[in-house]
Amino acid sequence: MLKKALKISLIISIFFAVLLAGAAFLTKKTKDNIKKAETTVPDRVEYARPEIISAKDMYKKVAKKLKEKKPEVYSVKYQKAAKSIIDKYKKNGKYTVDAPLLIVNPYGTNTTGLYIYFKHKFRVNTKYTVSVKEIDGKENIKDADFSGSLYTNTTGMPLAEQEGLIIGMIPGEKNYVSVYIYDENNKMIAKAGYKLDVPESETVTMKTLNVTHDREVSQLSEGLYSVFGLDDTGRKDKHILFYDNDGMIRAELPLVKGGDAAETNIGLIDDKLFYAVDSKRFALIDRFGKVEKLIGLEDGAVSLGDMDLNTAIRKAVTLSKRKGNDGIHSVDILEGKSKEIINFNKLFASYYKKGGSKLKFTSVQFINDNDLIVSEKNTSSVIRINNVFRNPSIKAVISGTEELKSAYEKVFYSKDGDFVSQKRQNTAYVDRSEKLGKRQYHLMVFNNNTGGRNSFYYKYMVNEEKMTYSLENAMELPYSSDGGNISLNQGYLIAASTGEGGFEEYNPDGYRLASFTFKDGKMAYRVFKHSMKGSWFTK
Repeated sequence: MLKKALKISLIISIFFAVLLAGAAFLTKKTKDNIKKAETTVPDRVEYARPEIISAKDMYKKVAKKLKEKKPEVYSVKYQKAAKSIIDKYKKNGKYTVDAPLLIVNPYGTNTTGLYIYFKHKFRVNTKYTVSVKEIDGKENIKDADFSGSLYTNTTGMPLAEQEGLIIGMIPGEKNYVSVYIYDENNKMIAKAGYKLDVPESETVTMKTLNVTHDREVSQLSEGLYSVFGLDDTGRKDKHILFYDNDGMIRAELPLVKGGDAAETNIGLIDDKLFYAVDSKRFALIDRFGKVEKLIGLEDGAVSLGDMDLNTAIRKAVTLSKRKGNDGIHSVDILEGKSKEIINFNKLFASYYKKGGSKLKFTSVQFINDNDLIVSEKNTSSVIRINNVFRNPSIKAVISGTEELKSAYEKVFYSKDGDFVSQKRQNTAYVDRSEKLGKRQYHLMVFNNNTGGRNSFYYKYMVNEEKMTYSLENAMELPYSSDGGNISLNQGYLIAASTGEGGFEEYNPDGYRLASFTFKDGKMAYRVFKHSMKGSWFTK
C-alpha cells in the first residue's frame, strides 16, 4: 500500500513539474514576444515635426524672467535663469524619444547646438545623424550627413535618462535629425526623426568651404576644425567656427557681441570647454553650453592672443597687456582667479638696456607644469622661460637672428647642421605627446619666412645638454607673411595660411590629405582641430 501511495505521489509531482515548466516556458515566450514587440526597429526613419523651443524664444523667456530687454548671455544671472527654465520643462513634461524636449542654443553659446532630453524604459545610449538636402539652394549636396554619439556621462555607460547636445545643424536650412537608440548590448532598439527649420545665422554666411581632397575623406584625422578670427559677414562679429572634414559648418560659438576678443585657441578640461569670450574674460562651459564660470583678468589687463591650458595643474596662461606692458597672465580655473606672472619689460630688461627694439610675442605653451615656450616674432626667437609661477628666468633662446645673443649669450642655442633658421615665425609649440630623453624635446615652428616665397613647417630636435637645435623635418607650406599657425591633432599636422586664406591637413608621413580655402578672399587668423570627445561627443 505504501509503495502504491509513493508511486501515485511521484506521478502527481511529475505532472505538476511539467505544468510548471510549461507555464514558465509560456511566460518566457510571452515576455520575449513583448520585449521583441517593444524593441522592433522600423526599416527607415520617419521624420516628424516635433515641438521645439527656438533660440529666439529661449532668449525671450530668459529676458522675461530677468525682467531685462537685452540681457547679456555671458553672465552668471543669464545662465542661471536659462537653467531654471530648462529644469522646469524637464520636471513638468513626459519626454520620450518620439517626443523629446528640444531647445536650439539653450544657453546662447552655441548657435545651432540642439539640446535634447528624454527618458527611456531601458538603459540606452544615443547616436545621431544630421542631414540636409540642399545648402543655399543647391541640391544633391555631397557628403552632407554628419554623425555623432551623444555625450551623456563621463563613463559612457547606458542611462535611462538621455540628455545632451546634438551638433551639426546647418543654419538657414531644413535639417533632418535622425536619432538611434542602443541598449546595453549595443543593439539598436529604436529610432526617431525630427524635421527642423533652422533660422539663418546673422553672423555666418560661409556655410561651406572650398575643399580639395587629395586622399579619401576617411583618411583625415577625426574631429572638427576650429577656425579663429574669420570675419565672415564684414561686421567683424566675433566667434569660433567649426567645420567638418567636408568643409561644412557644424557649430558656431558666438563671443561677446561688439567686444574685442582674443579668439585664438580653445581648451578642454573636465569635459568642459575653456576659451576667451572677450579680451578680458575666460569662460568654462559645460557640454550643454552652460557657462559655469567667468574668470576675468586682474587690474584691467587684456588678453593679447594665444592661450594654453594645463589640465594637470588646472591653470591656463595667456599673453596679456597691463598698464601698457606686455606679459603673461595665469588663470586659475579651480579658484576662478587670475594674476600676472610675467612682465616682459622686466624679464627682458637686459635686452632693453642694450637698446633692444620692441618685442612682439605671438604664442605661448606649457612645456611642463612650471615652464613655458613663447614665440617672439621681431627677433625670430623661440624662448624657454622656466619657473614661471615663482621666479621666471630665461632658460633657452633659439633664434634666427643674433639680436638677443649679447644679452643672453649663456642660454643662446647654436645650430647643429646646415639649414636656415626660422624667420618671423608666428607660432612655436612643443610636441608633448612624444617621449624623448629628459633633456630633449621636439619643437614645431610655423616659419612665416617673411620676404620669401613660401612659409614652412619646421621640426627641431632641441638638445638642452649640448645647447643645440637641429632640423629634423621641413615642409613647404602656402605663404603667410603674417598670422597663420601649425598644430597637431592625433599626430596629423594642421597648417593655416593667411596668404592663401585657408588651411591644410597632412598625415604623419607628410602627405597632404586635404586643403580648405575660405570664399571671397576671406582669411582666418588661426585654425586648430579637436576631436571634441568628452564634451560634445562621447569618449
